[in-house]
Amino acid sequence: MDMTPAQRLILSNQYQIMAMLDAENAAHYQRCQIIIKRGYGLQMRELDSELSQLPEAECRTLLAMMEMHHALHISWSNLKDAQDIDPRRLQFLGFDGNTEGRYLGYTRFMIEREGRYTHFPAGSHRFDAQVPMWEKYQRMLAVWHNCPRQYHLSANEIAQIINA
Repeated sequence: MDMTPAQRLILSNQYQIMAMLDAENAAHYQRCQIIIKRGYGLQMRELDSELSQLPEAECRTLLAMMEMHHALHISWSNLKDAQDIDPRRLQFLGFDGNTEGRYLGYTRFMIEREGRYTHFPAGSHRFDAQVPMWEKYQRMLAVWHNCPRQYHLSANEIAQIINA
């Protein structure tokens, strides 16, 4: 993150104000203020990652992943004989907080702030799957998109999607 001294001073002051306004997160804002004020390059890169951008195409893909899980649940609920399919395999787990933090952040934003897919169980880790999930969901999406009736899936189609 390249900033002029004036920009660093302004951002440092904003972190100081945030620390006073938000006591619950004051320690985080105070840390950020010190990093910016003193210009610690390595830690500023860390802060820069918090300000990263998620392109529209990736947002749409993430929404499709969540919609696919919604469709899986609806289809499973409508099956007359779903005993061969463990409902836990249909749950949307989220993304890995360490390697897929941008995706995890967007997931939490859409569910917790935007109120979409609120029926997904967040679990104790709030959609942090703790293992990378992006590639798995991509494979699942490819199979789901090839299904002719995406919200009326057969048991066989559900099994193909979750095993992708």
